[in-house]
Amino acid sequence: MTKCGHERKNVNIDSLNERVRKAGMKLTSQRSQMLKILLDHPEPISADEIFKKFASKSEGMDLVTIYRILKKFEEAGLVSRLEFGDGVARFELTLESGHHHHHVICRLCQRVEPLHICDLDHHIKMVETMGYKQVSHRLDFFGVCSQCQ
Repeated sequence: MTKCGHERKNVNIDSLNERVRKAGMKLTSQRSQMLKILLDHPEPISADEIFKKFASKSEGMDLVTIYRILKKFEEAGLVSRLEFGDGVARFELTLESGHHHHHVICRLCQRVEPLHICDLDHHIKMVETMGYKQVSHRLDFFGVCSQCQ
């Protein structure tokens, strides 16, 4: 069983800023601030939530700019876009190592909790034997959390 997600503890803002540069993007203060918000937020976060976390709206950080930056980050492999069936796209940092985690989502309050286990190595190898390369997966569980029961 692979432990997924624990490597995030080793990620800091300097390493994320360097990933932006390596992706060929200019490191603007807006991009750096967005990375800090994503780093400080342990669970997936929506563009609206990111917008609310910006201290100064006067820096030209409107919702359209946030979506543009998120799209660039997604294209560069810095963030993953997650959708849990409620019509809200959420984003979280993607680790350079490829390690990841899965989620359990409450159907009532939409609370998202990470699951730091991954027992799919056998299935991935099976898909690779079918001739597929660069195989990835995503696994989400849905239920009713203890607070909503």
